[in-house]
Amino acid sequence: MKRILTVLFIATLAVLIAGQEAIAQTPQSPPLPLLRLPRVSQGAKITQVVGLSEVTIYYHRPGVKGREIWGKLLPYGEVWRAGANEPTLFTFSDEVTIQGKKLPAGTYRFVTFPGQKEWTVIFNSEVKNWGTMYEAKYDTLKFTVMPEAGPNEEWLSFSFTDLTPSSAQVVLAWEKVRLGFKIEFNTLGKIQASVGNWQILNAAARYSLTDKVYTSEAMSWVDRSIAAEKNATNLGTKAELLAAAGKTKEAIAMAEEAMALGKAKDPKFDGSRQGQNLTRLIADWKAKK
Repeated sequence: MKRILTVLFIATLAVLIAGQEAIAQTPQSPPLPLLRLPRVSQGAKITQVVGLSEVTIYYHRPGVKGREIWGKLLPYGEVWRAGANEPTLFTFSDEVTIQGKKLPAGTYRFVTFPGQKEWTVIFNSEVKNWGTMYEAKYDTLKFTVMPEAGPNEEWLSFSFTDLTPSSAQVVLAWEKVRLGFKIEFNTLGKIQASVGNWQILNAAARYSLTDKVYTSEAMSWVDRSIAAEKNATNLGTKAELLAAAGKTKEAIAMAEEAMALGKAKDPKFDGSRQGQNLTRLIADWKAKK
């Protein structure tokens, strides 16, 4: 019993002394972080807007550095993080269709299984573990792609090619191998779902005129714009859509109505850029009748 009391006394005394020392010590600045040095495989991030959606790829770029890559450094049939260091991540702002398969909006780990004739490509929902960590139970989308040959690429890169208002080709390039796959977003669906105001609906119709896409929907958009607020701007857009559809007579009538509405609101409308453009279009269409 005496021994136990002695041990307790010593322990209590030690705590009290430590506490007094802690109080008496001069406050210290927090330690500085360790010096951060450049990595051999440096990080990169690329973002591409596709229509009304965005896709971002975050990855690290290993170099070839004279090594034999395919089948040696990266054995065929074994998982590869498609980069270095942390996992390669894809972030999609909206639901996306990849090689014909749908993938919900979100961030995904991107991994591949390189092969001599085809690669297996995987989007995996586990994104927090280190780059080499991979668990198939989190696979969300999987497909195969045929690799192609290309010019030597010393540092691994991702890029976007073949852009359209709703799709793009994602291309992974390293050494003399290219791996590409198509991603698609429902741009038309996003436009259709937007209630918007007359300006947005008119802008959608003008986008159709300029890029010659969604032509069957454009008339509906401009009619909705006119229903929201009838003005010289959206009447002029409808006139151009009618002319593009070969309905010259209706286009002239619509453009003249736009001119009349513009003049009623602003006596100087004839001299404005919009008024001059309508005057020129009416003259051109009448000459073609």
